[in-house]
Amino acid sequence: MRVLFIFLSIVVVGCSEKPEDAGLCSLNCSNAIIGPIEATIVNMASPSNYFCPSDQAGEAISDPFTFYWRIVTETPDELEANATKIVPVPTVSMEPVISGIMSDNPEHNPNVVIENGVFTPARYKGIVTPQENWCSDACGVVTMEVFADCPEVGETTEVKAQVHTGALFSDEATVQVTTQEPN
Repeated sequence: MRVLFIFLSIVVVGCSEKPEDAGLCSLNCSNAIIGPIEATIVNMASPSNYFCPSDQAGEAISDPFTFYWRIVTETPDELEANATKIVPVPTVSMEPVISGIMSDNPEHNPNVVIENGVFTPARYKGIVTPQENWCSDACGVVTMEVFADCPEVGETTEVKAQVHTGALFSDEATVQVTTQEPN
């Protein structure tokens, strides 16, 4: 048992690293892989509903919505019989699936080519997270930032976001965007 404890201590210390930014795990998607089908993508944090002022109707929201997911898998716990532990899966490539009224502003569309008002590929419209960052970080966390437009005055729309890797999809995260009536 003592040998196992020493081995696990070395592994934990050997795999630990001091992050460049406090609270953030390193992100390097250059060798990202398709996630294992036995993994799960868990919705972590989603933005709350957003209210646009009436003078912002039809324009892009002021800051992007940031969505977070974590990709995990269950493995047997070697220290406890008949138990499992949840383990984050790093460096898994992800593709975002976004729907809603997304921003047309060129600065909000680094992942598309815009020619004569046509967005190619249209499915990446409004996603400001660069494609080279579309993977899980060292802690298994995926972060996506998207810009949506405010609907017309008095209307509400939804921005839906999810990610997938191969055949594995997350649940949708939904934000309602409402443009308020003028006072």
